[in-house]
Amino acid sequence: MEKLLSVLVIVLLVLLFVATVSYPYLLKNTQNELASGARYEPAECWFESSYFPQGFRPNAWFFGFKIKRVECGYLSTREEQGDSLFRLPVVIVRDSLWRNSKHPVLNISGGPGASAWLDQDAINKFWLPTIEKNNWQHDIVLYDSRGTGLSQPSLHCENFFQDSLKVLARNLEPEKEAKIGYSILQQCYRRLAEDKPKLSALRHLGTIRGAHDIADLADLLKIKSWHLYGTSYGTRLALEVARRYPNQVASMILDSVYPQEIDGEETMPDLYLSAVEGMIKACEDEPTCALQYSELHKKLYTILRRLRDKPITLTLDYNKQPVTFVMTPSRFFSLLYDAGYDINSAVTVPNVIQSFHAGSRDALQYLAQGSLDMMLDETFSNPVYMEVECNENEIKNKQAYVTNINEKYLYYPTLRRWQLAALDDDFCNIWGKEESHDNFHQPVVSDKPTLILAGQLDSATPVKWSKAVATRLPNSEYHEFQASGHAVLYNVSCAKDIVRRFLNPEKNYPKGCQSDNPYADGQRAVWEAPDIGGVF
Repeated sequence: MEKLLSVLVIVLLVLLFVATVSYPYLLKNTQNELASGARYEPAECWFESSYFPQGFRPNAWFFGFKIKRVECGYLSTREEQGDSLFRLPVVIVRDSLWRNSKHPVLNISGGPGASAWLDQDAINKFWLPTIEKNNWQHDIVLYDSRGTGLSQPSLHCENFFQDSLKVLARNLEPEKEAKIGYSILQQCYRRLAEDKPKLSALRHLGTIRGAHDIADLADLLKIKSWHLYGTSYGTRLALEVARRYPNQVASMILDSVYPQEIDGEETMPDLYLSAVEGMIKACEDEPTCALQYSELHKKLYTILRRLRDKPITLTLDYNKQPVTFVMTPSRFFSLLYDAGYDINSAVTVPNVIQSFHAGSRDALQYLAQGSLDMMLDETFSNPVYMEVECNENEIKNKQAYVTNINEKYLYYPTLRRWQLAALDDDFCNIWGKEESHDNFHQPVVSDKPTLILAGQLDSATPVKWSKAVATRLPNSEYHEFQASGHAVLYNVSCAKDIVRRFLNPEKNYPKGCQSDNPYADGQRAVWEAPDIGGVF
């Protein structure tokens, strides 16, 4: 009897092992095609998962790995002009070994033009650790949108970064710099236009087509509806999906909102000025910062006058090679604006202004390096950005635009020339031949459950945009953080807990951090000098 029991136990263990190994593979997505010509093809992942095992490995527990399933494939977009013009890589990180989520979280990248970071290093060093730490308890779907990252084709400007570095190494008047920048973009467009498949691809970009891709992907993967998670431009795309395909949206997480009714080109002069002055005012409103960093506006004016009369030269790093960066007034103002993308840079702005005014370049060098790294991000598609923004945005009244610049930049004469020069040599004269329909800019109204996250120091998407969107989404939950720049989830550590609670309301998670608590994590900016030890 004991021998029979032993045999039965062994048989059961073998059956359990076989089921454990085989069952997850039955849950994988299979090849599928829609009437529109859009299709999904499963594929071997183009990366090796070193963070935790891809699929099931019997001894994974022994090494302390959390077992997850990772699937890969390609979305071929619906046919246009008789052909599918893009093949988009898709990565699915399953939350469970035994089931697929009915409502996965779809990550929508920003930009337009930002990649989803689906290469080997990014998957293992960023996405997999982040997904495990967030613990949102839903499958996470990552994909590169048209023309970005690993999509086929991937649209980039040949020699763009090298040509941009040559510009930054020269002391140029604003008008001359605008003309050279215009010619660089013109040359980029001409090179792409010589490649007919790429030119055709360039003509088939935009938010509406991006919304079609997201809807098609849901149908191809047999997903009931998405939890859409968008950052920056990704929020505009999520809102468009909610407008056109409401049945495919379970909820939305909108981080740093860029809504349809905002014209990105027309609002840029106001953004630059309000972002920098907003960071200065935030310091002035905080007693400790105001005491430590005094008269920042006055010092900023002095710096701009000094740089106008005598620009300085910095040596920065690009691809581990030294590069020359000539600091002019407009470039100095730009790097202050760029600081609002990340809280660690934003909180150094008062120190940068004060220390540079006093003659020290260390803090300035720190901020300039960060700005250069963002400007020359090789994962970013400049053609996608320029084509989409020029298609969907335009300066409607140029005279009113000029009047606004003259009034707003009254105390910044050199910066006023810089802004007006960009109008004379507008890159949208080259890019963006397909205008969006007027109704595209109508505000999106939706009753979908929505979580809105906004950062008070955000230079790119100010909080007033997020607040305006919240008024049109009656089923929305709004959180605004003082100590956050652009992309709250990357600035405020506890924001991931707010998202987890939002995605799993039935589990009654504790509230954790709250944006309306002035002493909570993420609600008090600590203004300080940058940590530059060992960097330069």
